[in-house]
Amino acid sequence: MNRSPFPFRDFVRAKDNLVEAIVELDEAYAVLTGDTGTGKTALLRELRTQLDRARHRVLYFAEARKLGAAGLVKVVGESLGLRMSMHHSVSRDRVLRALANESHTILLWLDEAHDLPEETLVEARALVESDLDGARRVKLLLVGLPRLCTSLQAQPSLWRRITTREEITGLVFDEMQAFLDHHFAAPHNKRLCERGMTALFERAKGAPGLLLPMYRAVLGRAGASKGKIEPEQVEDALERWELA
Repeated sequence: MNRSPFPFRDFVRAKDNLVEAIVELDEAYAVLTGDTGTGKTALLRELRTQLDRARHRVLYFAEARKLGAAGLVKVVGESLGLRMSMHHSVSRDRVLRALANESHTILLWLDEAHDLPEETLVEARALVESDLDGARRVKLLLVGLPRLCTSLQAQPSLWRRITTREEITGLVFDEMQAFLDHHFAAPHNKRLCERGMTALFERAKGAPGLLLPMYRAVLGRAGASKGKIEPEQVEDALERWELA
């Protein structure tokens, strides 16, 4: 099975727009939202491969909801090779002074930011806006569920600074067969009729992170046979998968 992400149109569009915002437009803030399974983390992996490591240093936090303000400063400081203090204010001052002389652009990527503690967001913003010369030594990418935008809109002074706002929604139906071809070898990639394909697509709502395990469940339910899988078998397999 191909483990690389399938480059569906919405995925490519969002990735290209983020590359443009970070590299070409030098935007300080960006937001990426999408429902569970739509490919946000896979997009971040692909985005990272397109960045020049001689210019950018990515600090990725997979569970930002657990990240406190002091923890954020500590990780940034350690990535800069600094000795951190037990006192948060001292550590922050050391980080800010080091950033003034930093040759790399620090990219803070905070995943699950829909549950990000307010104090951590305030600290991240302080790091981004710490330089008065406009050098953009720190850039912030907030990633999370769609409700992240609602929480950010409650902070108008920050929200208006975030000019890059991307949402990834998943595949459209006409990309389904190409998606299965990408991930499954013959003959398993072409075992659904249009009714079965529609049932799978609608249950997963086009989210690749759901389509994969659901289709594996359908194949498992079909057993050793290699012919077309009847729509009723597809529905039964999906019902059992959701109840498991």
